[in-house]
Amino acid sequence: MTMSVSRLRRARRPLAVLSAALLAAGLAACGVGSDNGGSVSDSNETTFEAALAALPDDTSLPNPRTVRDPSFAAFVGDVTPVTDDASPALPVSLTDADGVDVTVTDVSRIIPLDISGTISRTLAGLGLRENIVGRTVSSMEPSLTDLPVVTQGSHSISAEAVLNLDPTLVLIDGSVGPEEAVQQIRDAGVSVVMLDDPEYTEDSVRESITTVAAVVGLPDEGTTLADRSDDEADQARSAIQELATAATGGEPLRLAFLYARGDGGVFYLLGPDSGTSELIEGLGAIDVAKENGITDMAPANAEALAELDPDVLVMMSAGLESTGNIDGLLTKPGIAQTTAGEHRRVLAIPDSQALSFGPQTGEMLLAAASALYDPESHREATES
Repeated sequence: MTMSVSRLRRARRPLAVLSAALLAAGLAACGVGSDNGGSVSDSNETTFEAALAALPDDTSLPNPRTVRDPSFAAFVGDVTPVTDDASPALPVSLTDADGVDVTVTDVSRIIPLDISGTISRTLAGLGLRENIVGRTVSSMEPSLTDLPVVTQGSHSISAEAVLNLDPTLVLIDGSVGPEEAVQQIRDAGVSVVMLDDPEYTEDSVRESITTVAAVVGLPDEGTTLADRSDDEADQARSAIQELATAATGGEPLRLAFLYARGDGGVFYLLGPDSGTSELIEGLGAIDVAKENGITDMAPANAEALAELDPDVLVMMSAGLESTGNIDGLLTKPGIAQTTAGEHRRVLAIPDSQALSFGPQTGEMLLAAASALYDPESHREATES
């Protein structure tokens, strides 16, 4: 069967690529994707139903404004596939985001390449987990941890590492590169499909899933997975909003997403162009960066932090660790003077899911909400 997927071709977004490049550098610099964090090696799947059932009862919670110290969102494991017997309808003809005409004839050996790991989770959700033969450091699903990583430095593709795996299809977006490596893989005769640069909106999740599904010849499974993702995300947001309203007395927490990497000067406040509002508002809170007109990123200096004065700082787990954890973070200019700093209050989320929006969006929101609103019991569970 031949299908047209011309919607892949769209104007590229330089701001999104800039944010992606910055995040990519940090992910690799802190060793995300290795076994150092421990949670990657946990093979237990976290189902949406279990995560929803585990959302705390607001009647047993402390006032979130009186809580002290960091809390850590649980790692979300493998996605549950919508089918155990995927039968791709191939070939698929398309024009990708680079304007290249591609015909996909074989999906038996796929390498998904993006900063968030969303493509690999989508493929697994479509029933093609066993077809994935390589990954980036961001594809941290337990079932993929033994696969070779084909990126180096930050999120720079090693064309040699990709070609050594004899892939039949490479799915990639603009969050990784460089273009020369992508062209080298194409020149070797491998089918490469460049997807749109990632967008961080609720609506983009469905399009991302159905687009990947169309590329690999599983449009019906894509619709099923997208429907399930939409339903789970809606359920999660509704349950979290109810919890947040009760826990805060109707006065939402004020959160800011802080991106930090060690003492190397990488210290930024991220805005909605990086997906912060989708995350923070999904937690029933206010994104103070958005409120103050930060769209993509801004230096997290003392003046900016004082103006935003968040109740809680949201960070990637490896980012918090790289600063020396909470004690090291508090030595950064302006942090200790914020409400969050006074309470040593940080919500740390695993790097691969902090700003990842895909088929497990609902589960990821629930994991973060549990850590935000029930930090004591969640902190104990995380430590154990």
